[in-house]
Amino acid sequence: MSSPPPYAAWFQTVAGFSPHGWQRALGEAAGCAHRLLRIPTGFGKTAGVVLPWLYHRVLRRDLGWPTRLVFCFPMRTLVEQTEAAVAAWLERSGLPVSVHVLMGGVEAQRWELSPEQPAILLGTQDMLLSRAMNRGYGTGRARWPMTFGLVSQDALWVLDEIQLMDVGLATSAQLAAFRDHDAAARRRLRLRPAVAWWMSATLQPGWLRTVDFDAQVPALDEQAVRIPAAERQGGLWDVRKSIELRDAAAETDVAKLALDLHQPGTLSLVVVNQVQRAVDLFQALDERCHERKGKTRVRRPGAPELKLVHSRFRGAERAQWSRDFLSRAASRPEALPGEGRIVVATQVVEAGVDISARLLITDLAPWSSLVQRFGRCARYEGESGAILVLGKTKTAAPYAEAELDAAAEATAALARSAGDASPRAIDAFEQTCAPDLLGRLYRHAPAHVLRRRDIDELFDTTPDLTGSDLDVGRYIRSGDDRDVRVFWRHVEPQSKSVSREQIGRVHRAELCPVPVRDLRDFARADRGGRPVFALDYVIGAYRRVEDVERIPPGSTLLLPSSAGGYSADLGWNPKASAEVAPFPPPAEPADGAALRLDRSAEAAEDDSLSRAAWKSIATHGRETAQALRDIADALGLPARTAALLDLAARWHDAGKAHEVFQEAIAQDARAKAGEIGQRRDLAKAPGEAWTGKGYPARPGFRHELASALALLALLRRAAPLHAALLGGSAELLAALGEPPPAAPPEDPIDGSHPLARELAALSDEELNLVAFLVCAHHGKVRTAWTTTPLDQAAGHGGIHGVCEDDALGPFDLAAVEGDAPVPSLTLSLEPAALGVGARFGASWGERVAGLLEAWGPFTLAYLEALLRAADVRASMDATS
Repeated sequence: MSSPPPYAAWFQTVAGFSPHGWQRALGEAAGCAHRLLRIPTGFGKTAGVVLPWLYHRVLRRDLGWPTRLVFCFPMRTLVEQTEAAVAAWLERSGLPVSVHVLMGGVEAQRWELSPEQPAILLGTQDMLLSRAMNRGYGTGRARWPMTFGLVSQDALWVLDEIQLMDVGLATSAQLAAFRDHDAAARRRLRLRPAVAWWMSATLQPGWLRTVDFDAQVPALDEQAVRIPAAERQGGLWDVRKSIELRDAAAETDVAKLALDLHQPGTLSLVVVNQVQRAVDLFQALDERCHERKGKTRVRRPGAPELKLVHSRFRGAERAQWSRDFLSRAASRPEALPGEGRIVVATQVVEAGVDISARLLITDLAPWSSLVQRFGRCARYEGESGAILVLGKTKTAAPYAEAELDAAAEATAALARSAGDASPRAIDAFEQTCAPDLLGRLYRHAPAHVLRRRDIDELFDTTPDLTGSDLDVGRYIRSGDDRDVRVFWRHVEPQSKSVSREQIGRVHRAELCPVPVRDLRDFARADRGGRPVFALDYVIGAYRRVEDVERIPPGSTLLLPSSAGGYSADLGWNPKASAEVAPFPPPAEPADGAALRLDRSAEAAEDDSLSRAAWKSIATHGRETAQALRDIADALGLPARTAALLDLAARWHDAGKAHEVFQEAIAQDARAKAGEIGQRRDLAKAPGEAWTGKGYPARPGFRHELASALALLALLRRAAPLHAALLGGSAELLAALGEPPPAAPPEDPIDGSHPLARELAALSDEELNLVAFLVCAHHGKVRTAWTTTPLDQAAGHGGIHGVCEDDALGPFDLAAVEGDAPVPSLTLSLEPAALGVGARFGASWGERVAGLLEAWGPFTLAYLEALLRAADVRASMDATS
């Protein structure tokens, strides 16, 4: 491999301009560690943080840098703007990096399947922080641990516009502290680096002084990336933006003011604080720009073009904004209509929107938000503009009165002293601002702080049968403004449930974010009772929500098209009664395994990942182990860790030798397949080979539980006093008056058996880790072994369709060299009980608790994710 070019030259080639001094210094720093970046709007923050990662991790292939760049934004428009910029840089660089937008809905390509390949993840704080807490919004429950592991290790988190992140900022700092603590406690707890960069034009180090991250902040502040005083001149520092503070005004008065001050051929921007105020203002402007009513209604001569922007639109409509009017190219004078354009917007334009308005009219907002809004006026070198700040309206929502009072005081002082809101004027004002006022301007007091016990509890993803899963929404956003995502389809409103097959894929372009309180109001019986459907993990279908008050933030919900609630020109509108046209379904992705991964994660009984080319358990285990070794080698994982992953990969599908699983493959399909079809140790069969009836004898059967039980059963027959079995519980059993038996089991296995010998050579901790990875490889049976509603309905007394004394095998399993025959094994559910068992020692709960103590939740989930990725990739291999 030839030496890469110097960073500054490479940056200019990719970005199209020479790097600023701070961009060059950041890119030339070889190491990757936590950082704070306080860079004014318009000075290239996005290029400044993306290109160093591209240069070091991808071009130089430096494994000291994380493999995934996780770019976290407070608002959706930032995601969409950044996606376009990153795509252009990647095209010019020629580097093979995949970009994935996490906005809910099914994606055609799954980044989780290539954990060793560099990837950029773009998403809102709702999507990304929920994944970082093992409760991934917009994804099936069984995928939560997979994404949790992959964003918790081998990830560079870039958190942009942190002044808008609310309580999510404290959560990001706490998570960084927890990951650092685990890495410091034992080196193996961070197999790969996990780093965070926080940035904003108004960044205050004190915002990050949370209870667990506080000690790191002084050093980060000292080394923070800032533009040196000597470089704060010329260019954008010299633009001028006159500023004036006026009284508050109703929507109709603001509409008149905007039209009076708007200049033809220019862009005017009006930013207000509430979606409904934006809608009302847009309609008032629209009324003034038209004459007559009904079919004879026409635009007034000289009336400007009007656009409405807020966060409650579907992705399909939002995607058009950057092309049509929310971009630098679209806001240039030559691109504007002759009459000019007025854009009415909410906070969504505060950051990441590359437009430059001649006139900015804005509601009073917290100071950090105002500074961001000022950055949308006269944004480019050589321009000038005018800013009008309107005083407090009747309601301060979504802000606090004290925040607005401090901002009004600062705005008035800035208008009096400088009459200018340029970067130079704001910088000078803050340098001379009284400490008391500065403290009030940048106050940050999160309502909730994530603690270590919370993240440890969230490791358990077992479904709560009451429907009351732990709500992480309070750690993402404050108050009632947390969102759900809704989509519309042609379904009968009276239905109690709707099958997943009828609904099909849900794409992010059709999802509309809605405040959870609005959705609850929309569905309340006393307000018309419009039906809402949520995907039920247990039954694998969309079930009508009976108690709308229990709809949690982050949910993805189905609404009948006939329920209304949306219009393409105004977005989410509970008053809209017209039928909503569903978004046209996208083409099915070529990556069928990725689609099956999604669908399998949505339902407890779904086993669609077993639909692949004919494969025996041994063959699939061997191929999975090879895929996992490839991943481990590419990431430079420790040899012992790679060996444990290899062993888990070979064992993970052993439970498919269970008769319940084998009976789900149709006999006529077996006959047509020839010799391979007659085997009773099949791990995979083509889609058409299955009966389509699921597991009628044992609804909800999970082969991975049987796999873990088989591993313990084989070890017991070879080494009953192993430290992971009775040997580790001898003292406790003796104290209880139940000494372990001196005699071997009735059906011992010779210790020379290759698989038994391999298991017996493990320590108790290593054995438990392998068993956990085997059990957790679908994300459906992990930390708790308890009966499910399907078990209870069937009345067989088992757990996940596996019963006491079930027989497994015989079958072949991949060993270190060749395949090894495994004799028939009798499965026992004893480890599911509390306390110490007389045959297997520690309970499953105790084993998992020990693993969490030894490995930590982040590393444990990361290892889960690697095995699961290898499993899916091996399933895609056509070898039989």
